[in-house]
Amino acid sequence: MNQVAKLIKPNLGESSLRRDLDLKKQIRADATNDLESLTEDFQHMTLVVESIHRNYQALLSENQLLKDTLFSLVDDCDCWEGNRCDRCQQILNALAGKQAQKKANPAREYKEILKQLRKLG
Repeated sequence: MNQVAKLIKPNLGESSLRRDLDLKKQIRADATNDLESLTEDFQHMTLVVESIHRNYQALLSENQLLKDTLFSLVDDCDCWEGNRCDRCQQILNALAGKQAQKKANPAREYKEILKQLRKLG
């Protein structure tokens, strides 16, 4: 008796489906890894920004302390408003000059700050 082996054609639709599902699984795994990496990057950037914020706040505090000290020197001097001595006039001119410069070019200062931040990143 002859037995005939029946050859089964592979189901091409099933193979294609398996490949598609495997590919989707790999894409999802890659996307998950990318999101985890992005999360780590954002956490690092957050730490950098917080550090910059703390340093800037400290700088502003020191700057205010220096201004207060200079005004205190002027207040403690024997001269008076409208008739300041040369030293007090120099102090007041220096304080006024810095403030006038800030008011004149805030956009330029903003661009400089952005440029410095971009160099950090």
